[in-house]
Amino acid sequence: MCIVRQTLAVLEKELRSELRRRTGLAVVLLSVGSAGSIVALSTGGLTLGAEITAALLWLVYVFAIFPVLGRSFLSEEERQTRLLLWTLAPPSAIYWGKLLTAFLTSALNNALATLVLGLFGIGLPARGVTVVLLLLAAAGLSAVATLLSALVAAVQHRGLLLPILGFPLLIPVLLPGIAATQLLLAGAAERELFPSFALMTAYAGIVSILGWWLFEWVWQE
Repeated sequence: MCIVRQTLAVLEKELRSELRRRTGLAVVLLSVGSAGSIVALSTGGLTLGAEITAALLWLVYVFAIFPVLGRSFLSEEERQTRLLLWTLAPPSAIYWGKLLTAFLTSALNNALATLVLGLFGIGLPARGVTVVLLLLAAAGLSAVATLLSALVAAVQHRGLLLPILGFPLLIPVLLPGIAATQLLLAGAAERELFPSFALMTAYAGIVSILGWWLFEWVWQE
């Protein structure tokens, strides 16, 4: 229970920091608004198939959230608070607290992006399985971004390295995610989405556990 309380304390600290500075929320809103508007305006009046619509949705999900998720550990380096955080909480609590923060931020981003694109006729159907898709997308994106953010936090030109390193690791999230989105847009039954959901769940779990296992060594180095 001690590690749970410490994890929740790190999560509370991260959320309070974001709400106080409002930088992350502003970046999410601007990124979603900009990416969504560009996609919507460039496809205005066109009849899009399920394949193109799914690809555009995931394009917005990824490129709108990475500037925010990438700052998970970079902000600690910039504010020189890494050592302080390290002395106040164990590595496991820091990692899971940061990961939960990234998950909540990514889930908010996905919901906003879906709503914005839905206003322009590029959206997902209002089904319960849509919520599952958005949450699994958030889990995969946040797991990859949290691990990479810790890995490149102390490296020069880290802002450039994050998307370069992140794209190959996101492919196992993107492929089943886009496939599930295509099926959802085509009106497929829920059971047809389960294989893609299983792949997304497994990959998010593997990356999260791998990141937890490597975190202490990665961030210390």
